[in-house]
Amino acid sequence: MDDLNLDVYIRGNRAGNVRDNPAICQSIDAAAKTYEMAHMPEYEHIMIAISHITGSRINRFNHINQNIDDLVKKSTLNRLFSSNNGSYFQRTLGMNTLNALSITTGDIDAVYGTDYYVRFLNYLAYIQENDLTCNGSMTDPRGNRYLPPHGQTHPDLLLHAVEEMNDGIILRGTKACEISALNSHEIIIIPSTAMTERDESYALSFALPIDTKGITFIIGPESHTVTTPGDSIVDRAASAFQNHEALCIFDNVLVPRERIFMYKEYEFSEQMADLFKYSFCFEAS
Repeated sequence: MDDLNLDVYIRGNRAGNVRDNPAICQSIDAAAKTYEMAHMPEYEHIMIAISHITGSRINRFNHINQNIDDLVKKSTLNRLFSSNNGSYFQRTLGMNTLNALSITTGDIDAVYGTDYYVRFLNYLAYIQENDLTCNGSMTDPRGNRYLPPHGQTHPDLLLHAVEEMNDGIILRGTKACEISALNSHEIIIIPSTAMTERDESYALSFALPIDTKGITFIIGPESHTVTTPGDSIVDRAASAFQNHEALCIFDNVLVPRERIFMYKEYEFSEQMADLFKYSFCFEAS
């Protein structure tokens, strides 16, 4: 995290040292647990997987499920980390997003002859090789939920493409990132709902480093706190900032072409969102 140059505002003020800020450091510590336990021999059979593209040993949080055994071990991860300060959920969003992309990119290619799946595999190899943490972001700001993306009062409320370049696309808009937004190296965006042809500029999936120029994170005055009546004052203080939710603003952000996994293929927006959500259903089973 020391190497990241993040643009973050917390409760109205620009944050300097993000890593040590009390609104963020607890979630960073929780995510760090997923790295620590991967090096503990007693958890190796759960934490370590074999990459299906390189054959290398990788952290299971960056693995694409290949069979029933992978799904069982994914569920076991949930139980293993459920008592470790929310460490599991810090990386679940990224893991589920990667798995949704591995299916949908191939399906889009089959229809349109695009090369999204190859781009995705190249990106996945990069993530696995560098043992990076990804934040998967699907949720949109509230807006008017009865209206489609193109029907919102302000065109820049929801994230959309505003210009095509030779080397990529320019984006404006916002995403309501979940709790792992600021303890990750990468942010992966996917659609949140079914779309029509009129929404094609909103039908987007891509990945960027979280300190990409033009990306700003805002954490509001409320903190996402989970405590119980029996918690001590110390416990409540420790968990008060464990989880954070951030509004992610994209202000004319360039996404390189090789990091785009969906662009205007609105017919696949619902599928990608559903695959992401179904992953959580499996974890709860």
